[in-house]
Amino acid sequence: MGLHSEKGRVLMFASREICYLSANFFAHQLGAAFEELGYAADVCEFTAKDDPDGILAPYLGVHYEVIADFNSLLPRMVCEDGTPYLDRLDGPFFDFILDHPLFHYTGLSSGVTNLHALFLDEAQADYAARYYPKLASASVLPLGATRALRLSGAADLPGAADSAGAAGLPGSGGKDAECRIFFPATYDDPDEVCKVIQAAPDPLRRIMKALLEMRVADPLLPMEEAFSQYLKDADMELSTEQFALFMNAMYAVDAYIRNYFRKQAVDRLLAQGIPVTVAGSGWEKYRHPKERYLVREPEMIFGLSFERIARAHVLLNVSPMFNRGMHDRIPAGMANGAVVLTDENPYLKRHFADGEELMFYSLTDPDSLPAAAERLITDSAFREEIAARASLEFEAHHTWRCRAESILEMAGGR
Repeated sequence: MGLHSEKGRVLMFASREICYLSANFFAHQLGAAFEELGYAADVCEFTAKDDPDGILAPYLGVHYEVIADFNSLLPRMVCEDGTPYLDRLDGPFFDFILDHPLFHYTGLSSGVTNLHALFLDEAQADYAARYYPKLASASVLPLGATRALRLSGAADLPGAADSAGAAGLPGSGGKDAECRIFFPATYDDPDEVCKVIQAAPDPLRRIMKALLEMRVADPLLPMEEAFSQYLKDADMELSTEQFALFMNAMYAVDAYIRNYFRKQAVDRLLAQGIPVTVAGSGWEKYRHPKERYLVREPEMIFGLSFERIARAHVLLNVSPMFNRGMHDRIPAGMANGAVVLTDENPYLKRHFADGEELMFYSLTDPDSLPAAAERLITDSAFREEIAARASLEFEAHHTWRCRAESILEMAGGR
């Protein structure tokens, strides 16, 4: 990367070490996508321990058509004279926010004049636009995904080549011999997360408990809407700044909801004797009476996860924290021939059709998940039809090249 280009240059940062080194992988994938479009791409990886002056010096005085990062630390960083480092870079800065903006209160409220925030969820983008008015813009843009490079052992599996050709999926041979539900995700025991809430002082503890109950009862209720409803019912008013600050303090509610529904989904599948494989940190904490149907695989760096996804028949997605958007597991499965079985939400239902590119279930219907999983496991023809349509949908709308084109449009480029 970094070659001369008449179209101009782009700069990708990886300033924060996110789980499984995913931000570093995203930065390189997005940079490569810009190079496909004819731009020269620089990629800069650093951590909070590095000297910012030394890291940023090579990029000062250079014009960039786009500068991007993922859950960036840069909005928090300032020069000795108090000037934000980002305001010394020449080019529009886009920060992919990979979880609820409540976790990024400091950066989003920093006052950097050149901060365009990209969210995976429509409600979260609306929330940021309202409660972080200093942002240059707040937009919705899901992450892209990557096809597996090569599947080892494809020739060893009966019918692997035939099924790949039938589905029209590049590199989709080498599926696992047994059809299981594959769920790559980090896990924490919801009861342990709840202890954080119990330890909080009132009124924060009381508010968090109320929000937790509201969101368990209605998984499609965004966090900020639950808090607004609580304030209305309690006849309380907060300023915009106070609202955002309170939300930042209630991070444990979002963490609880994420793990509560992940546990619930795996519980429901195992209870029906449906085989599940989980992969990621924390699953040693999970317990269930029918664990004989469960396989735990170790966590892996993000760049290798697509090879594993490509071996799976069905990829489970549980993401109530993005109940108006799309988690990156969805395009990852679509790209690699694994049928995505996902909790439904208004955004997904508007962009995809149930049983066409994805398979939906409801977090509020206890029977919908095992019923959908059972059909996908037992009906291979149905599964392959969905995988083929999903592959075409991915190539047309969800590659990193597509995301680079969207960012260029936002930046006013071509």
